[in-house]
Amino acid sequence: MNCAILLVALALSSGQASRIFGRPVLVDSQGDKYLAGQLVMELSPAVRGRVRLGIEQGTAVFGIPELDRLSRRYGASRIEPLMRNPRPDAIAVKHGCDQQYLVEFPEDVDAQAALKDYAALASVKDVSPNLLMETVDDVPDDSLYPFQWHLDKIGAPFAWGIAHGDTSTLIAVFDDGCEWHHPDIQSNLWINRAEDVNHNGRFDTLPWPDGDIDGLDQDTNGYADDVIGFDMLLGQPDPKPYLLSDEHGTHCWGIANAVTNNHAGVSGAAWNCRSFAFRCGGGGLISLAAAIAGIYYAVPKGCWVVSMSFGSYSYSQTMADACDYAWESGLVLVGGAGNDGRNQRFYPADYDHVISVAASDRLDAKPSWSNYGDWIEVASPGVGIYSTITDHRYATMDGTSMATPLVAGVLAWIKSEFPSFTNVQARSTLYAGCEPMHDTLYTQGLLGHGRISMSRIVMPLYRSDLHMTDRRFRDENGNGRPDPGEYASLIVTYLNTEGWRDATGVSAALISSNPNVEVLKATATFPDIPAGSSGSCSNDSFVIRVADGTPPQMLTFHLTVQATPEVAFPETSFAAQSGEPRVLIVDDDNGSDFEKYYTAACDSNGVLYHTYSVLANGSPSADTLKHYPVVFWFTGNDTASTLTDPDIDALTDFLNTGHNLFLSSQNVAQDLSGNPFLADYLHAQLFDDSTGKPYLVGLEGDPITQEDTIVLAGAGGANNGKSLDGIRALAGASGCAFYKDYGNETTYAVIRYSGAYRLVYFSVPFEAVDHSASRYLQKWTLVRRILEYFGERVPGVELERQPTLAGQRLDLQVTPNPSRTGLAAVRFSPVLARPLSLTVSDVSGRVVLRSTFVTLTSSFALDLRSMTPGVYLVRMDSQGAYATTKLVLAR
Repeated sequence: MNCAILLVALALSSGQASRIFGRPVLVDSQGDKYLAGQLVMELSPAVRGRVRLGIEQGTAVFGIPELDRLSRRYGASRIEPLMRNPRPDAIAVKHGCDQQYLVEFPEDVDAQAALKDYAALASVKDVSPNLLMETVDDVPDDSLYPFQWHLDKIGAPFAWGIAHGDTSTLIAVFDDGCEWHHPDIQSNLWINRAEDVNHNGRFDTLPWPDGDIDGLDQDTNGYADDVIGFDMLLGQPDPKPYLLSDEHGTHCWGIANAVTNNHAGVSGAAWNCRSFAFRCGGGGLISLAAAIAGIYYAVPKGCWVVSMSFGSYSYSQTMADACDYAWESGLVLVGGAGNDGRNQRFYPADYDHVISVAASDRLDAKPSWSNYGDWIEVASPGVGIYSTITDHRYATMDGTSMATPLVAGVLAWIKSEFPSFTNVQARSTLYAGCEPMHDTLYTQGLLGHGRISMSRIVMPLYRSDLHMTDRRFRDENGNGRPDPGEYASLIVTYLNTEGWRDATGVSAALISSNPNVEVLKATATFPDIPAGSSGSCSNDSFVIRVADGTPPQMLTFHLTVQATPEVAFPETSFAAQSGEPRVLIVDDDNGSDFEKYYTAACDSNGVLYHTYSVLANGSPSADTLKHYPVVFWFTGNDTASTLTDPDIDALTDFLNTGHNLFLSSQNVAQDLSGNPFLADYLHAQLFDDSTGKPYLVGLEGDPITQEDTIVLAGAGGANNGKSLDGIRALAGASGCAFYKDYGNETTYAVIRYSGAYRLVYFSVPFEAVDHSASRYLQKWTLVRRILEYFGERVPGVELERQPTLAGQRLDLQVTPNPSRTGLAAVRFSPVLARPLSLTVSDVSGRVVLRSTFVTLTSSFALDLRSMTPGVYLVRMDSQGAYATTKLVLAR
């Protein structure tokens, strides 16, 4: 028997015991909740066929002596089969589903003692308390988003353009009920024709003949009057939420299958599919027994996918068997991974045949609260999801609860598009269509196959999939990169993914927004690239030239490829090095992790650099240093050997040859006090070995500080300012910043020197500079000013090219116009292989949409469904060429 994990000590929660579903809630040592006086039990195969449920002298009995003795001892008041079907199929028998029961006792019965006694019987295979599994949602957002970003994110509009869901595909959402009369739900409800006794195709809760409530079980499935589903908790046919605050199930239901294309409300991923309405809990808790019973209800009714946005960290063999039964019966099951930010297995999500779902955000990253781990199968949008809630309303919610029904809706859509698919095929198709995620946990294998996508499932049938797999430069000096002053040919190789359409008529366009790059040949042609094959533009390459005097940097390029059929993901960006680094960063912090503050400041300025570790390689030689015009050297928290004799010898030779040094050390002045190098080369004298003043004030006219304030504590810095040396400037050096409130403005924290060489010396740790407040001087600004003081050209922020098409008019059309759906096609000419800017403004001139992109096609889709009806101005610009038109939204 697999009972050990559930033999946990149960105790009433502190204070007055909470109640739900009419019973007290018990809490075990792990924090999991259970209903008092209820056990979920699976009997062993040896007693199959011997059970005779009944009541004897007020006690519920199985008709099996050893079980009945315990029933009498503990006063069993109810025994209810979880599978009511009197004719279980072979799969149910295989997994023991027909042997599962809910056994109820008085509230004050010692549940732990009863559980142990039942578990010891040979006739019992598994027994557990009736676990209460928490719904895996979070508090709704502060504001409502009238646009369902998650559907665009997974490519639903493209997929819907291929096919809508089918009414024969059925979804089961197990939750705290469904407001089935919600106007965005009712039309997509499954209807049990046998129980719809007034034959009007809807659920009427009036007694027959006016309604459907006649107390009879016309379809003999064990549930009377179950027209749209059932309340598995209360055993009655109306599955509406018990309280208006039980909004969770209605929200999840709408995510999966809200009525779509009805000019109102929200859209569901499954479009035309149908869904059962179930109630399996309330108050944020789901009954284990009710969820299991729901599975046994849904399977024989032809359900395709089960959505379970609830769970706990406790394993239930009975629930696992129910899931195995559903899977082997052909269903797919989906479970939320939980919202505790843990790498810990969560059930039912982690049962063998359940697809476990983590949440993703708008940037394809895992939100902090979503669980994760190597047990996750997929991620799905779960932040700010807009859907139906009770009282005919709508709201946004966060959680893996929201991510889960979205996956269920996608699986229903897959079945509709590929009706012959088995659950194995549908699951594999879901996995294969997932997008990579911008999250390190994904690369570590802790977010499964990635973020789900509807469009990638069907795109291979209609599009090619060209990915850049290689790019190389043929340049003048033969080093394989476009250096300043060089002409270079760029040869690109594309791979067409196997299983997609063959690509013919392949060409690509190249642009660079770097003002130092001239694209002399902006288009290139490729051979036809069949699926699974590669092709390059070696016979018709791009040609560029990098301007003379361009500072060393990474040059960014953008490629747009087109082919027949259309390329699924035509945009590619890449960076290429130009020139050799002129900066060496010497990491002399004795193994601390301060290097990142210096490299980040260089990266922010686009400055190329090499790094050198003193701890790993020893003191750098003078020849190593002299290879670079600029050296950054920092000593971190080192106090005893900030600069050793070999360091001083190498730096002396380096400076004597006219190079430039940026030194950061909060202890070097104290450590080298009396050493000639301090006075003769660093042009400094120690005045105070610990000023204790974290605020620095820049001097008027100074090229480094420019009267700005520098803060050496707080967010964004290393917070390691332990010994802030006060120094005096000697022999032609100048102060750059003094200590605020120190009382002596000739005692400096930063000095500079310009003579046979140039020097900037921080007697404080540069890495400690705070950048949490923009009013203070930032590290990247300091680095830029220091390099400019050294006479270095610093790469600028890449700028758009100056307009070359000024005044040219574009032909722009938006259709249909008026648009009643908020969806329109934008068509324009001529086609420009250059950045395009599209803005949409309302009549007051307020910009409501702005997008910049590159395209080689003459049309694209415009989605304005988030906007209110009215008149809008659509404008397109491309380096001076422009066009405008009006668009009317009339819904």
